[in-house]
Amino acid sequence: SILKDKLNDLNYLSCFLISLLFVFIILELTFIFFYFIKNKSFYKHPPKVNFNKIPYKGHPYIPYLLKENVDGVPPAAYTYPLHKGKYKFHKVKTNNLGFLNGENGDRNVSFAKDDNTIKINCIGSSTTMNYLLFEDKVYSYPLELENQLKINSKNNYEVNNCGQGGYNSADIMIRLLLQVLDTKPDVIILYQGHADIRSYLSNDFKSDYSHSRYNLSEFYGKLKFNTSIPKMPLSFLNFLIGHWFPYNFGISLVDLIHKKEINLNANPQQGLETFKRNLQLIIDICNAKKINLVLSTYCHILHKEVKNSLLHKKYAEIMDKENQIIKELAEKNKSYFIDNENLIPKDEEYFVDTIHFSHKGMQIIAENFANKIKFIYEK
Repeated sequence: SILKDKLNDLNYLSCFLISLLFVFIILELTFIFFYFIKNKSFYKHPPKVNFNKIPYKGHPYIPYLLKENVDGVPPAAYTYPLHKGKYKFHKVKTNNLGFLNGENGDRNVSFAKDDNTIKINCIGSSTTMNYLLFEDKVYSYPLELENQLKINSKNNYEVNNCGQGGYNSADIMIRLLLQVLDTKPDVIILYQGHADIRSYLSNDFKSDYSHSRYNLSEFYGKLKFNTSIPKMPLSFLNFLIGHWFPYNFGISLVDLIHKKEINLNANPQQGLETFKRNLQLIIDICNAKKINLVLSTYCHILHKEVKNSLLHKKYAEIMDKENQIIKELAEKNKSYFIDNENLIPKDEEYFVDTIHFSHKGMQIIAENFANKIKFIYEK
């Protein structure tokens, strides 16, 4: 009788394990199918990051910044929706200021003033910071700008990438005040939009963004736990764990520091007024320091995969309003201005998603900025 009971228990356990395995297989196949339908590619598990090697850190006055002189992520295929498989990440190392600058990211920025060099610092978020590796050549728009300024120029130009992915206009303003100005630039190029919108569309808006953003320092304990979770043998489990326990900053840093979900019914007007205030302060700072500021409208495209998305339509509508503010401020303050939103074609060959440029897009925006810089200093 005891033996029979044990056999029955073993049978029940075997049936349970077989059923569980069957459910896992069904879930895995379902996940693979729908992920491929949505993304036109199979799911690839992002590389784990050792907690002690996380390249980002908190800061007393901004949510996060890159650590100085640290290695970045290894080269990997981009996950942008357009031109899949065409571009790769470029392995980079940060410089003395915690920015990615120069071909390999680690070109330092001097704090000294060189009268024989026109120093141009590009500030903004990921569309400024972004690097692409295409056919073994490294691209970023500041790199392309420096290359184009060297062609038939009378002057010696130095272009520095002072962009940081995910920064809104307040973050950029604070980093400009506390760090970028110390490098004594002759020119500041501000290319910014999009990154503020999530805060506009978060309930209970506050003009210092405290209603919508955390500081990365608050998550060190959570991150240490998240990065210790091992890779699972099933894709759907890795996908769920990656979203429940963020650990890969390439896909989750901005989500990690935001407090609230997006409310598409929220009125963005207070946010737009704050965006206008922040940009006016940046203009005032540059004017007071006798720095030539170049403003630009922000480029975006509703490509075929998102043209019917309510979220992307809402963002596009608000970015158009941001661009109108930028135009008005440039006219009011008599600032140098380039209408890149209307100069760069809304064609998928110039973008890798709704806002980030392909290498061709980087070349065009760099050319537009180069023409303006040469107009200021050579004509």
